[in-house]
Amino acid sequence: MTDLMQVLYEYTKEELLPSYLPSREYREAARLSTRLSRRLRDLLADDGWDTVQKYEDAAAQLHSMELEAMFQAALSLAGELR
Repeated sequence: MTDLMQVLYEYTKEELLPSYLPSREYREAARLSTRLSRRLRDLLADDGWDTVQKYEDAAAQLHSMELEAMFQAALSLAGELR
C-alpha cells in the first residue's frame, strides 16, 4: 500500500469501521471468542497453548491482510465508479 492508502486505511479502520459493525452480534462474537480462548488455555498444556496462540496470531495476520486487500479493492472500485 502507498503511504496515502495506509493513512486512509488506518483512519477508516479506527474511525469509520466501528459504526459499520453490527454492535450486538459483534459483541456476542467477541465474548464467545474470548471465552473459547480461555477454555482452550485451561484445557491445554503450555506447549499446546503456545501452538494455539501461534495459530491465533497467524489467523489474525491473515485476516488483517484480507481486510487491507478488501479496502484496496473498495477504493479501486470507488475510483472506477466516479
